[in-house]
Formats: sequence, structure tokens, C-alpha cells
Amino acid sequence: MAEEQPGAEAAAEKSVDADADGSLDDAESSIDIEEVERGITIEADVRTEYSGSDTDNRDRSSEQDDVLRARWRLTGSAGITPVLRGAVRVAGLCSDVECEPNFVITDYIPTNSGMADGDITLDKAFVHWYRLEKFNLALGRMQTKFVARGGVFAKSLDRNNSNNTNVNWVDGVHGTYQAKAGWVSHVIVQHNAPEGATEIRRGPLDFKDDDARASYFLGFENLERTVRFLQRGLDISYLPKSLLKDGTQSGPREDYYGVVLRTANRWPERDKDIRLRVAGELGYAPETQTRSAAGLAGAGDADGLAWNVVLSLMDFKPDHSIGLNYGQVGAGWLLSPQFRQNESLTEIRYQWRRSKGLALDIRVRRRADLEQLVGSDQKQSEVDFFVRLTWGGTIW
Repeated sequence: MAEEQPGAEAAAEKSVDADADGSLDDAESSIDIEEVERGITIEADVRTEYSGSDTDNRDRSSEQDDVLRARWRLTGSAGITPVLRGAVRVAGLCSDVECEPNFVITDYIPTNSGMADGDITLDKAFVHWYRLEKFNLALGRMQTKFVARGGVFAKSLDRNNSNNTNVNWVDGVHGTYQAKAGWVSHVIVQHNAPEGATEIRRGPLDFKDDDARASYFLGFENLERTVRFLQRGLDISYLPKSLLKDGTQSGPREDYYGVVLRTANRWPERDKDIRLRVAGELGYAPETQTRSAAGLAGAGDADGLAWNVVLSLMDFKPDHSIGLNYGQVGAGWLLSPQFRQNESLTEIRYQWRRSKGLALDIRVRRRADLEQLVGSDQKQSEVDFFVRLTWGGTIW
């Protein structure tokens, strides 16, 4: 059992809004731990969600859907030496549609968002090495998250493994270096199976070519608070030979790049009481599929621009916050786990965060096509909602 540090519980409670955005671990990567805890620690979390949607389809038909789903996770970690730790996490999904247990180990995700209902898998299995105070390295299966620190939200245009009730991950290497003035550099090299990636990547990205086996990510982030900023960040994603330029296997393959700028601010400068958080992201992909491959009329390439803005009113009553998110994503932006391509999104979310390990989220969202697809009768639009309860904590 891991040794408890004096005042650790009080520090955790104090950091509920200051250091954690969204619900439990929505903004934490596997590598985000400051020091090795000696001994064995076991943690658990459960997220239960009831969601529904009302969709006006492109052929003028409409449909309604609802589902009750739960995701559970059990994590074991051990401080092997003062500079080395290991962690393993088992994650499972269950819904009122499918709940029969199916244990599977795979090097790609079988659905567009991750593992399927009923699946149980390992979404963490890595070793984490602390060589020096400023440098550390994780190797294996892990979670990576680079999000706008939006208070109620943890939104990302490029990388947010296992958001909402999804189960997905990265197989590879993640290294960080702590530079001066609060800047941290991140390098991620990850494996892609021919059948697909292990995290959300949208078509016509494809990984059947041998040169697409590895993809790369470089990030620079500063979370030190200044008068103006809570967060500043720059991400660069590079996916060699993964873009099907005309949408077909027989056509040309191109390298796919994505650049994201990210920032978050807070007024007034305090961690408690009522305050406003403003966060935003701007992404651009210079090389995209053709408009024809995206199902759009006209010549040339699809739009590679993406952006979103988050406004969160924190603690308008103690432990109660509300936020608004709006974004637009061009048909050529294919990296976001939370924004589909060729889409505008408007979302309002309420959150009751009683403690670091307990949160209730209620969301209402509208999504709609930015451009009408060729051969469709109208733009598709969808209104959906969820009511979600998240609990997690250390049990050993």
C-alpha cells in the first residue's frame, strides 16, 4: 500500500477546479505524475451515462436513439524503484444494448470511437522512468491528453484518449522535458496497426501502408499561471503516408500534418469563488483530401481549418459550474476525438463537482454539417444530450 503524504487529501480537495478540468482525469495523461510513490496503489473509477439523440438525416428522414452505458476501470500501479514505476489498467464497457463480457487484447480500436460495448481490455500497461528532475519517459500502452483547460470542459482538436465513456489509448513512447519558465516539451511516437489506429482518427486517414506504421506528435505546453494565462500550448502531429488523397486505396497517399495552438485564461485571478474561464484552440492541416473525397462539390482540397472556444462560469454556486462551447471543423481536419469533420457544434454543459473524485455532468449539444454533401437532400443536424455521473478514487 502506498505511503500517504501529510496534507495530501487537503491538497487534492483544494485542487479540484484549479488543477483538474472536466470530470475525473479528463485532462490527465499517463505520464502526468510528479514523483514515484513507493509501494502498490489500486484505483477505481466508474462513469455511468444516459444519453439520447434526435437526428435529421441528409435524406430528410429522422431518427431518435437513447442508450444507458457504463464504463468501469481498475488501475494498479507500483513504485518499483525511486525512479521507476509501472501501471496497468483494465477498462470495460457495458450498455443496455450489449453487456456480455468479451475480454480482448488488440492493437487497434474496432469502432470509430474505441472499444465496443461489452469489451474488456487493457488500456494502460506501461513503465514510467524518471531519469532526472527535468526529464521522464513512459513506454508501453498509455493515455495521452492535450486539452484546452476550459474548467467545465476538457476539449481537444487533436489528442484526448478515452474521453467521455470511450476506451482507447496510445501504444508507443512518450517523453517529456521540463524547460525554463514552466515550458514542458512532449514527444510521442506511436504505433499504428494496418487495421487502424488505437485512438480516434477520421477517414480518409488510413494506416495500411508500411510507412504509416508510426506517427509522431510534438507538443509544447506551459501551465504556469501568469497575469493573463492559465495555459499556453502548441501541438504538431505528423502522420506519414496516411492520407488517402482522393479517398481510395489505389490513389495517391500523402503525409498528413496538423498544427494546434491552445490557450486558456481566467478572470479574476483566483481559484475559488465565482470566476470566468475562457479557452480556445485553433488548428490547421495544410495537406487535406480533395473536396470530392470529402463528398463535397467543387474543385480543390477540403478545408483544413478547425477552431473552438469555451466559456465556463466556475462556482456560480459552490461546486456548481456551467459552460458553453462552440466550434467549427473543416472537412479536412481529421484528428479531433470530440469534433467531427465538416461540422459546427454548440454545447452547453452543467457540472456539479462535489469533490476531486465525484462529478455530475449534464450536456445539451447541437451538431450540424457545415457544407451539404453531394447527393444529399439537406445538411444533417443532430440534437443530443447526456446525464453523466463519474466516481473515482484510491481503494488501496
